[in-house]
Amino acid sequence: MTQGKGHRALRWKWIAPVLALGVVLAAVHVWLNTNLAAADEVCGGLVSTARADSVLSGGGRISDGNGLDARPGDELEFSCTVEAPSFPSGAGAGHIRISGTHERGDFAFTDGRWPSPATASFFSGPATGGVGKDHGWVLLPADCADTAPRIIEGYAPQGSDPTALARLLTDVANRAAQRAGCATDRPLTVPGALQAAPAPRTVPDDAVCGIKGLAFPGSAAERETAHQTVQERNGPVWACEVSGHATFVVTQEPRVLEAIASSPGFGEQPGLAGLRVSGFDQRHVVADCSGTPTYFSMELGPAYTASLESPGTPPAKAVFADFVTSVGKSHGCSTTTP
Repeated sequence: MTQGKGHRALRWKWIAPVLALGVVLAAVHVWLNTNLAAADEVCGGLVSTARADSVLSGGGRISDGNGLDARPGDELEFSCTVEAPSFPSGAGAGHIRISGTHERGDFAFTDGRWPSPATASFFSGPATGGVGKDHGWVLLPADCADTAPRIIEGYAPQGSDPTALARLLTDVANRAAQRAGCATDRPLTVPGALQAAPAPRTVPDDAVCGIKGLAFPGSAAERETAHQTVQERNGPVWACEVSGHATFVVTQEPRVLEAIASSPGFGEQPGLAGLRVSGFDQRHVVADCSGTPTYFSMELGPAYTASLESPGTPPAKAVFADFVTSVGKSHGCSTTTP
């Protein structure tokens, strides 16, 4: 009996530390890889950990690193990085960079850091915004604007759920507007499903971007190898990108048009395609189409610039005029200038 008890005591002497280590490792795993007992909000209360976790679906405890970086005296100008470090070490980490800033009203349709509008999923009412493969934005309410329209912008890992990203940014927009005292009576919300980004296809012989009469923005030889990405016409924004050559946009989305018209630098422009227009320049304009403000834009790519050395490449002014004329007919745009 004494010998048996000794063996049991010896076994327990080894088992107890192993069990204790297992408990510690389990606790560390729960702490690092779940949000159990974590705060409901990070970034000074602007970001819901549940919303962030739905974007960073790879696991990891949600935190905000160095916290909220805000501009003194401006509650809508800020940045914050939300992180979810994976466990065990070396498995990688996910993060979302969220910021509040101000932009020109047609920022999403201009060159720069924004995703191509032809590959973005746009949404409208009550929230207005768009998301690409790793980048998104949401307009803040009009009462939040001072010198220029205000937005919430976010970068997420490639492959993130676009609907989850849109909902996260919209939730941040609601919180930021509420804090700044410029929220509307009706909270901003995102539709249940977003329109999928279209796939690129070859440019057909009869209609560039599906628009009969639109000149190809390049040489005839380049047309044979070019591809186009064309949005469906039932969304709040229609866009088409002809690879490397040009990107066309038209929209009548009320909040976007409101943001454009309230932006610095917006004013009357020379007539275009027989229309009286306002805008920022001769390739980013707004026309009245049967009583509805309608925005048209064209951004040129490096392939078009290079094609100017080839005979037969149409001038940019003629391409944009063709676009406004052809698309304007379907939007009821009337000729008002000689």
